[in-house]
Amino acid sequence: MHILEAQQLTKIYGHHLSLKKALTNVSLSVEQGEFLGIMGPSGAGKSTLLNLLSTIDTPTSGRVMMDGRDITHLKGHALAEFRRRQLGFIFQDFNLLDALKVRENIVLPLAVNRLPVDQLQGALTHVASVLGLSELLDYYPSELSVGQRQRVASARTLIVKPQLLFADEPTGSLDSQSATEFLQYLQTINGQEKMTIIMVTHDAFTASFCKRILFIKDGQIFSEIIRQGDRQEFFDRIIDMQATIGGGGKTNALRSGD
Repeated sequence: MHILEAQQLTKIYGHHLSLKKALTNVSLSVEQGEFLGIMGPSGAGKSTLLNLLSTIDTPTSGRVMMDGRDITHLKGHALAEFRRRQLGFIFQDFNLLDALKVRENIVLPLAVNRLPVDQLQGALTHVASVLGLSELLDYYPSELSVGQRQRVASARTLIVKPQLLFADEPTGSLDSQSATEFLQYLQTINGQEKMTIIMVTHDAFTASFCKRILFIKDGQIFSEIIRQGDRQEFFDRIIDMQATIGGGGKTNALRSGD
Protein backbone atom coordinates (compact mmCIF):
# COMPACT_ATOMS: atom_id res chain seq x y z
CA MET A 1 0.00 0.00 0.00
CA HIS A 2 1.39 3.37 -1.05
CA ILE A 3 1.35 5.98 1.71
CA LEU A 4 3.02 8.64 -0.46
CA GLU A 5 3.29 9.23 -4.21
CA ALA A 6 5.13 11.94 -6.09
CA GLN A 7 4.09 12.54 -9.68
CA GLN A 8 6.33 14.38 -12.14
CA LEU A 9 7.80 16.80 -9.60
CA THR A 10 9.74 19.70 -11.07
CA LYS A 11 11.20 22.55 -9.02
CA ILE A 12 12.68 25.69 -10.56
CA TYR A 13 14.19 28.49 -8.49
CA GLY A 14 15.01 32.06 -9.43
CA HIS A 15 13.72 34.53 -11.98
CA HIS A 16 13.50 34.23 -15.76
CA LEU A 17 16.99 35.65 -16.23
CA SER A 18 18.64 33.27 -13.74
CA LEU A 19 16.63 30.07 -13.49
CA LYS A 20 17.93 26.99 -11.71
CA LYS A 21 16.14 23.68 -12.18
CA ALA A 22 16.61 21.73 -8.93
CA LEU A 23 14.37 18.76 -9.85
CA THR A 24 13.05 17.51 -13.19
CA ASN A 25 10.02 15.21 -13.53
CA VAL A 26 10.72 13.12 -10.42
CA SER A 27 8.16 10.38 -9.70
CA LEU A 28 8.30 7.90 -6.82
CA SER A 29 6.15 5.97 -4.41
CA VAL A 30 6.69 5.04 -0.77
CA GLU A 31 5.13 1.98 0.83
CA GLN A 32 3.48 1.99 4.26
CA GLY A 33 6.13 1.00 6.82
CA GLU A 34 9.07 1.58 4.49
CA PHE A 35 12.43 3.05 5.57
CA LEU A 36 13.54 4.98 2.48
CA GLY A 37 16.85 6.75 2.07
CA ILE A 38 17.58 9.54 -0.43
CA MET A 39 21.20 10.02 -1.43
CA GLY A 40 23.23 11.86 -4.06
CA PRO A 41 26.05 14.34 -4.59
CA SER A 42 25.93 17.83 -3.11
CA GLY A 43 23.45 19.96 -5.05
CA ALA A 44 21.76 16.94 -6.62
CA GLY A 45 18.33 17.90 -5.25
CA LYS A 46 18.03 15.62 -2.20
CA SER A 47 16.81 18.22 0.28
CA THR A 48 14.66 19.89 -2.37
CA LEU A 49 12.88 16.59 -2.91
CA LEU A 50 12.42 16.07 0.82
CA ASN A 51 11.01 19.58 1.18
CA LEU A 52 8.48 18.97 -1.59
CA LEU A 53 7.40 15.59 -0.23
CA SER A 54 7.00 17.03 3.28
CA THR A 55 5.01 20.16 2.22
CA ILE A 56 7.80 22.47 3.39
CA ASP A 57 7.99 23.72 -0.21
CA THR A 58 5.72 23.48 -3.25
CA PRO A 59 6.73 22.19 -6.69
CA THR A 60 6.79 24.29 -9.82
CA SER A 61 4.83 21.48 -11.44
CA GLY A 62 3.72 17.99 -10.48
CA ARG A 63 1.94 16.87 -7.34
CA VAL A 64 2.35 14.93 -4.10
CA MET A 65 -0.34 12.49 -2.95
CA MET A 66 -0.66 11.05 0.57
CA ASP A 67 -3.16 8.26 1.13
CA GLY A 68 -4.76 9.25 -2.16
CA ARG A 69 -5.14 12.90 -1.15
CA ASP A 70 -3.45 15.68 -3.12
CA ILE A 71 -1.43 17.63 -0.52
CA THR A 72 0.56 19.72 -2.99
CA HIS A 73 -1.15 23.03 -2.52
CA LEU A 74 -2.45 22.91 1.04
CA LYS A 75 -2.21 26.32 2.66
CA GLY A 76 -2.85 28.14 5.90
CA HIS A 77 -4.80 26.35 8.60
CA ALA A 78 -5.37 23.24 6.46
CA LEU A 79 -1.62 22.84 5.90
CA ALA A 80 -0.76 23.44 9.56
CA GLU A 81 -3.39 20.93 10.68
CA PHE A 82 -2.20 18.34 8.17
CA ARG A 83 1.43 18.64 9.29
CA ARG A 84 0.49 18.53 12.96
CA ARG A 85 -1.61 15.39 12.61
CA GLN A 86 0.15 13.44 9.86
CA LEU A 87 3.84 14.37 9.63
CA GLY A 88 6.91 14.27 11.85
CA PHE A 89 10.25 15.99 11.28
CA ILE A 90 13.75 15.27 12.60
CA PHE A 91 16.50 17.74 11.77
CA GLN A 92 20.04 18.43 12.98
CA ASP A 93 18.76 21.37 15.04
CA PHE A 94 17.00 19.83 18.05
CA ASN A 95 15.08 22.97 19.19
CA LEU A 96 14.67 21.71 22.76
CA LEU A 97 13.58 24.12 25.49
CA ASP A 98 16.41 24.32 28.02
CA ALA A 99 14.12 25.50 30.84
CA LEU A 100 11.99 22.35 30.60
CA LYS A 101 12.91 18.84 31.73
CA VAL A 102 13.15 16.02 29.22
CA ARG A 103 9.64 14.76 30.05
CA GLU A 104 8.19 18.24 29.55
CA ASN A 105 9.97 18.68 26.22
CA ILE A 106 8.68 15.34 24.97
CA VAL A 107 5.02 15.83 25.93
CA LEU A 108 4.84 19.45 24.77
CA PRO A 109 2.92 18.67 21.53
CA LEU A 110 0.34 16.64 23.48
CA ALA A 111 0.06 19.26 26.24
CA VAL A 112 -0.73 21.87 23.59
CA ASN A 113 -3.53 19.58 22.39
CA ARG A 114 -4.81 19.30 26.00
CA LEU A 115 -4.64 15.52 26.04
CA PRO A 116 -5.92 13.95 29.27
CA VAL A 117 -3.15 13.36 31.82
CA ASP A 118 -3.47 9.56 31.84
CA GLN A 119 -3.22 9.36 28.04
CA LEU A 120 -0.32 11.80 28.05
CA GLN A 121 1.56 9.75 30.65
CA GLY A 122 0.92 6.53 28.75
CA ALA A 123 2.25 8.00 25.52
CA LEU A 124 5.32 9.38 27.33
CA THR A 125 6.10 6.03 28.97
CA HIS A 126 5.87 4.21 25.66
CA VAL A 127 8.00 6.55 23.54
CA ALA A 128 10.59 6.95 26.31
CA SER A 129 10.93 3.18 26.50
CA VAL A 130 11.32 2.76 22.73
CA LEU A 131 13.99 5.48 22.55
CA GLY A 132 15.83 4.50 25.72
CA LEU A 133 14.98 7.67 27.62
CA SER A 134 13.14 6.28 30.65
CA GLU A 135 16.03 7.05 33.03
CA LEU A 136 16.54 10.57 31.68
CA LEU A 137 13.06 12.07 31.99
CA ASP A 138 13.91 14.32 34.94
CA TYR A 139 17.11 15.68 33.42
CA TYR A 140 17.41 19.01 31.60
CA PRO A 141 18.68 19.14 27.98
CA SER A 142 21.91 20.82 29.10
CA GLU A 143 22.71 17.73 31.19
CA LEU A 144 22.50 15.35 28.21
CA SER A 145 24.92 14.30 25.50
CA VAL A 146 24.32 15.38 21.91
CA GLY A 147 23.06 11.91 21.04
CA GLN A 148 20.64 11.91 23.96
CA ARG A 149 19.30 15.33 22.96
CA GLN A 150 18.69 14.02 19.43
CA ARG A 151 16.67 11.14 20.89
CA VAL A 152 14.64 13.56 23.04
CA ALA A 153 13.87 15.67 19.97
CA SER A 154 12.84 12.50 18.13
CA ALA A 155 10.63 11.40 21.03
CA ARG A 156 8.87 14.78 20.95
CA THR A 157 8.17 14.19 17.25
CA LEU A 158 7.11 10.57 17.61
CA ILE A 159 4.81 10.98 20.60
CA VAL A 160 2.08 12.33 18.32
CA LYS A 161 2.35 9.15 16.20
CA PRO A 162 2.80 10.75 12.78
CA GLN A 163 1.97 8.65 9.75
CA LEU A 164 5.17 9.69 8.03
CA LEU A 165 8.52 10.72 9.50
CA PHE A 166 10.96 12.91 7.56
CA ALA A 167 14.62 13.08 8.59
CA ASP A 168 17.13 15.45 6.97
CA GLU A 169 20.75 14.49 7.77
CA PRO A 170 19.69 13.51 11.32
CA THR A 171 23.13 12.18 12.30
CA GLY A 172 25.12 15.09 10.89
CA SER A 173 26.01 16.54 14.30
CA LEU A 174 26.47 13.20 16.10
CA ASP A 175 29.66 11.29 16.78
CA SER A 176 29.99 7.73 15.50
CA GLN A 177 28.68 6.01 18.64
CA SER A 178 25.75 8.40 19.10
CA ALA A 179 24.86 8.12 15.41
CA THR A 180 24.87 4.32 15.59
CA GLU A 181 22.64 4.29 18.67
CA PHE A 182 20.24 6.79 17.16
CA LEU A 183 19.97 4.88 13.87
CA GLN A 184 19.31 1.66 15.78
CA TYR A 185 16.41 3.42 17.52
CA LEU A 186 15.06 4.59 14.15
CA GLN A 187 15.32 1.03 12.90
CA THR A 188 13.40 -0.16 15.98
CA ILE A 189 10.68 2.44 15.45
CA ASN A 190 10.39 1.43 11.80
CA GLY A 191 10.21 -2.27 12.65
CA GLN A 192 8.11 -2.31 15.82
CA GLU A 193 5.91 0.73 15.28
CA LYS A 194 5.63 0.29 11.49
CA MET A 195 6.63 3.95 11.19
CA THR A 196 7.23 5.06 7.60
CA ILE A 197 10.53 6.99 7.41
CA ILE A 198 12.06 9.03 4.59
CA MET A 199 15.63 10.10 5.32
CA VAL A 200 18.09 12.26 3.38
CA THR A 201 21.73 11.47 4.04
CA HIS A 202 25.10 11.72 2.31
CA ASP A 203 26.66 9.05 4.51
CA ALA A 204 26.76 5.37 3.48
CA PHE A 205 26.88 4.13 7.08
CA THR A 206 23.69 6.04 7.94
CA ALA A 207 22.01 4.92 4.73
CA SER A 208 22.80 1.26 5.45
CA PHE A 209 20.02 1.25 8.07
CA CYS A 210 17.40 1.90 5.35
CA LYS A 211 15.48 -0.73 3.42
CA ARG A 212 15.67 1.05 0.07
CA ILE A 213 17.70 3.96 -1.29
CA LEU A 214 16.96 6.33 -4.15
CA PHE A 215 20.01 8.01 -5.68
CA ILE A 216 19.46 11.51 -7.07
CA LYS A 217 21.79 13.08 -9.62
CA ASP A 218 21.30 16.40 -11.45
CA GLY A 219 17.74 16.70 -10.20
CA GLN A 220 16.58 13.28 -11.40
CA ILE A 221 16.41 9.76 -10.00
CA PHE A 222 19.59 8.03 -11.16
CA SER A 223 19.14 4.60 -9.60
CA GLU A 224 17.80 2.69 -6.61
CA ILE A 225 19.02 -0.21 -4.52
CA ILE A 226 17.00 -2.43 -2.18
CA ARG A 227 18.42 -4.15 0.87
CA GLN A 228 18.30 -7.90 0.42
CA GLY A 229 21.16 -9.27 2.52
CA ASP A 230 22.84 -8.06 5.70
CA ARG A 231 23.91 -4.48 6.39
CA GLN A 232 27.51 -5.11 5.36
CA GLU A 233 26.43 -6.26 1.90
CA PHE A 234 24.04 -3.30 1.60
CA PHE A 235 26.75 -0.90 2.80
CA ASP A 236 29.15 -2.18 0.13
CA ARG A 237 26.53 -1.68 -2.57
CA ILE A 238 25.92 1.88 -1.37
CA ILE A 239 29.66 2.62 -1.53
CA ASP A 240 29.81 1.21 -5.06
CA MET A 241 26.86 3.36 -6.16
CA GLN A 242 28.41 6.46 -4.58
CA ALA A 243 31.57 5.79 -6.56
CA THR A 244 29.48 5.49 -9.73
CA ILE A 245 27.39 8.57 -9.13
CA GLY A 246 30.14 10.69 -7.54
CA GLY A 247 30.03 13.00 -4.55
CA GLY A 248 30.21 10.52 -1.69
CA GLY A 249 30.61 12.18 1.73
CA LYS A 250 32.38 11.02 4.89
CA THR A 251 31.69 7.40 5.62
CA ASN A 252 31.99 5.31 8.76
CA ALA A 253 33.09 1.77 7.98
CA LEU A 254 30.92 -0.99 9.38
CA ARG A 255 32.45 -2.85 12.30
CA SER A 256 31.90 -6.41 13.35
CA GLY A 257 28.63 -6.55 15.28
CA ASP A 258 27.12 -3.40 13.70
